[in-house]
Amino acid sequence: MHRTVGLDWAQDSLRVVTLQSGFRGFAIEEVRSAQLPAEGAPAERLKAAVAALGLVPPLGPDDTVAVALSGGLVATHLVTLPFTDPKRIEQVLPAEVEGAIPFDLAEVIWDYAVLSQANGKTDVLVGIVRKTVLREHLSALLAAGIEPRVVTLAPLALAGLGEKNLVSSAQDPALPLQAVTAVLLDAGPDRADLALLEAGRPVLARALSTSGAAAWTAAQTDETARNRLLTLLSRDLKITLRSKKAAPQKLLLAGAVAALPGAAEKLGAELQLPVESLALPAGTAGDALALGLALRAQHSRGRVNFRKGEFAFTKDLSQVRGQISRLVLAAAVLLILALGLGLSRVSSLHQQARAYDDAVCAATKRILGTCTTDYRQALGQLSGGKSRAAGVPRVSSADVLAELVAHLPDASLPLLEDVELTTTSVRLKGTAESFGKVDEIKSALQKDKCFGEIKQPRVDKVAGGGSKVSFSFDFAYTCSGETPGGA
Repeated sequence: MHRTVGLDWAQDSLRVVTLQSGFRGFAIEEVRSAQLPAEGAPAERLKAAVAALGLVPPLGPDDTVAVALSGGLVATHLVTLPFTDPKRIEQVLPAEVEGAIPFDLAEVIWDYAVLSQANGKTDVLVGIVRKTVLREHLSALLAAGIEPRVVTLAPLALAGLGEKNLVSSAQDPALPLQAVTAVLLDAGPDRADLALLEAGRPVLARALSTSGAAAWTAAQTDETARNRLLTLLSRDLKITLRSKKAAPQKLLLAGAVAALPGAAEKLGAELQLPVESLALPAGTAGDALALGLALRAQHSRGRVNFRKGEFAFTKDLSQVRGQISRLVLAAAVLLILALGLGLSRVSSLHQQARAYDDAVCAATKRILGTCTTDYRQALGQLSGGKSRAAGVPRVSSADVLAELVAHLPDASLPLLEDVELTTTSVRLKGTAESFGKVDEIKSALQKDKCFGEIKQPRVDKVAGGGSKVSFSFDFAYTCSGETPGGA
């Protein structure tokens, strides 16, 4: 089975959830956490925490790893578009993103996720991160031996818990919250992520501002500091829900805020909502984001992933091997089908060739008295003077007339009074507008290589016709293969 890993890299700790993925779903393999050392560069602290986790087996190239960027590193925008067509959404979003950032679009990596579509409108969550920030983050992970396939937004990863029907309350873990509108809040010293779920689907996901580590430490023991921290948090919650015009039925807490004394009661009183701690099959509510990231790693499409463009992930060997095997199998099937089609076409051509030879043989035997299958020899014998077919003209009088009419100039088109033609000669009489028009008619007819020498025609003025003249042409037709006057 394929293993997917969710890494929640916080300021002071690293939480990991690994899932074993199979055809029938997934199973939670292990949930672990380790404290980051207080001193050292970010990459060194992360590497020490990964070693302290003691993952068996360690993270390898066959593992699909997902991480999230904190709200301080990435900007999010909720865009409402007055249409639902996916192609139009892709066309319009670049302009929306460019208008929302204070720097050039080439300096950022951005991606989006469609949250909801209703009444002809689409709510789109857009995540934007500067390339320099993303490059530094990936470099720190790579220095610790981690190359994630998915780099996403923490609120969207948190929302994945609802999409997989894993969200329930601590008071009644057996009751999934698919039938109610619920708010998930994962808050701590380094982040505050919110996801609004309707029937398990996210309709809002965003990062809120949070107080520093010192404020959260003081809130553990100081009631005044705790009230101040929770008041700021509830204010941001109210503003966010009011902007969405949402009326949630429950607030579920995860992360450090779930363990804060009196947090549920304080937030419930401020928001006028039932507030409970989030219960997860992975363990405590502190592992919510790591579990959401592991679920997010299973389905990399349709959600925000900053591993694109110059940062695209290209070393997933298990995925490549699987795709190569499928491509080889498909190529083999196509090759077999192509060979079968080619053999059937060759067989059909052989049958057609035999039928053609039989037809030529029958025709030459009936006319010449001998069987000939070579069409060139058959044509030569049929054209010979001793053949009964030699006297058959190659063209008809209708062909000669059509060729004559086609070469009469449109600008000098005469009125033909008498046309007499055979497959070897042409005689025509008619009336033209002037002497000059007769010359134009002669010049046009001389351009046809099948018309023999055209002498100057006899031209007479038409009595009472003004400038009109009558003319008469008499010339040979040389392309019939016949001798003029021959039988």
